[in-house]
Amino acid sequence: MTGSADEQGSFEKRLRLQIEAYHGAALVYAAVKLGLPDRMGTRSWTAEQLGAKLGLSAPHLLRFLRGLSTLGICEELPDGSFALAPAGQSLQSGAPSRLAEKVQIVVEQYWQPWANLVSCLETGKPSFDHVFGMTVWEWRRQHAEQGDVFNSYLAKETLAQADSILEALDVSRVRTVADIGGGGGLLAAVVRANPHVEGVLFDRPHTVETAKPYLLSLGVAGRVQCVSGDFLSAVEVQADLYLLKSVLQQWDDADSLTILRNCRAAMQDAARLLVIERLGPKRAVEDAASIMVDLHMMAITGGRTRSREQFEALLSQAGFTIAKVTPTRSGLVIIDAVPA
Repeated sequence: MTGSADEQGSFEKRLRLQIEAYHGAALVYAAVKLGLPDRMGTRSWTAEQLGAKLGLSAPHLLRFLRGLSTLGICEELPDGSFALAPAGQSLQSGAPSRLAEKVQIVVEQYWQPWANLVSCLETGKPSFDHVFGMTVWEWRRQHAEQGDVFNSYLAKETLAQADSILEALDVSRVRTVADIGGGGGLLAAVVRANPHVEGVLFDRPHTVETAKPYLLSLGVAGRVQCVSGDFLSAVEVQADLYLLKSVLQQWDDADSLTILRNCRAAMQDAARLLVIERLGPKRAVEDAASIMVDLHMMAITGGRTRSREQFEALLSQAGFTIAKVTPTRSGLVIIDAVPA
């Protein structure tokens, strides 16, 4: 269907802005890598002052700061100096927004694979593997600093989503909760909100080590046992409730089935498994966020989002049946599965 010239112009303007969005991401990334938000603090700076402080070219820094001002990250003052705006403060270390970590992950780990989606479509394999010559998990192990940034961001992001999950989660009869491959963010929230619950974090050795100081900072380390392992080999954990939060979406059907079967082998018949993810919609326009998660998994890990019917089939093959599906206000659903 052809719209009016005004409608067509509006569509093209929106698409042009989406195409040019890399400008903003690149500016924010450079600011974070330079430590600019932390260095600027609450005072104003001329480009010469800040350039001398950071060892940067003042003329180029002036142009850069003016660019940040167009994004609302800095404020260009009447005397020609610059101060950090509230948006810029959200990029400071330790800010609740976690945007400084987010932009580093996006640019350093996701940007190139997304720019190479053609290779994914041609080969049926993640474009991350094409760009970096290895899987995302291998790359993060070899690049420990970036891996730590990702693990830290993931745990904090999961903790931020936890309230909506806890609202829909009944652990009144549960004594032990196991987080399988989730990094510990949701587990920390469950344990902190339920004094009668003990936790077990089961994850790769490096992720477990990264999680320990995080669990300590939340005051739950004494109630969480950390166990290193590989859920593609075995899940060596005994618990009343097993959590798979945003895990299966990172894997194809064959590996997801292996993970589920390993969980089933570890479980007592009275135990439960909660799969917490977005459900794939019947039509893309019904849940654009789920579609973008699906494409992201396609490009980075080789995984996917799944419909309820696809989850039912996968869980059935692994020896589970779905007891109920509970939506949360965050857009995630809780699939409560029990041994068949």
